Amino acid sequence: RRLTEPVLGLTRAAEHVARGRYDVDIPEGRGSDEISLLSERFRGMVEKLSEAERLKRSFLMSVSHELRTPLTAIRGHVEALREGIVTDPDQVTASLEIIAAETDRLERLVGDVLDLAKLQAHRFTVRHEEVDMGRVVEQAFGAFSEEARRRDIDYQVSADEEAPVIVSDGDRVVQVISNLLSNAFRWTPDGGRIGLALQAANGTVKVDVIDSGPGIPPEQKERIFQAFISHDVEGTGLGLPIARELAVALGGRIELESQPGSGSRFRLVLPSSVSQVRR
Repeated sequence: RRLTEPVLGLTRAAEHVARGRYDVDIPEGRGSDEISLLSERFRGMVEKLSEAERLKRSFLMSVSHELRTPLTAIRGHVEALREGIVTDPDQVTASLEIIAAETDRLERLVGDVLDLAKLQAHRFTVRHEEVDMGRVVEQAFGAFSEEARRRDIDYQVSADEEAPVIVSDGDRVVQVISNLLSNAFRWTPDGGRIGLALQAANGTVKVDVIDSGPGIPPEQKERIFQAFISHDVEGTGLGLPIARELAVALGGRIELESQPGSGSRFRLVLPSSVSQVRR
């Protein structure tokens, strides 16, 4: 009986978990026998499943909220136009521009959510091709040059004299760097500084995005890589999570150095060889 009771208890708990109920009573392990070890392992598994379920619900709520915001704006302007509330040509043009902007935002959000879901499910396809990192960095840099000029940001790029050529997915490398730059421009004040630097060393390439923004407190350094953590109304809160997941899919990583009041440096580290890329 001393042996069968905990086994029956674990069986009942497993049945509850199978039905999606994680607030189960798991028998306490006694001593160091196999049943005790099984109880502890089962308890750990249930805790992880419960946390995964909580994160999934939180993610779905965040997606619903983010989708609702542009849809509400679009609907309001469409109804105003349809009902003839807005008739002045300038106001009509302004409403149409808002509808177009919110539609673009909605499209970006849907694309980001799909990208993140594929990455987290390890169903993301990575191409293996020769990538001229000098051209990649210049492409990403150029996409933000007009914003830098408009906001009077000191925007500089630097690279080794001979830019490295690596084996990776060029489009996805550009996406990672662009996401890091987008984050830098989002948090750097007008008149600030943003730098983009490329270097190669020890079989890897490193791309640094350095900004003069407010910096990041130590307790926030991990949270900013979680989906929908961003409180910036212009962002989806998915740029940094996607950048990190993409970096891992490309066989690399993102490193962060930051102190409140001293800006931040995000570093993308990628392998030069395809043998190090996760397939």
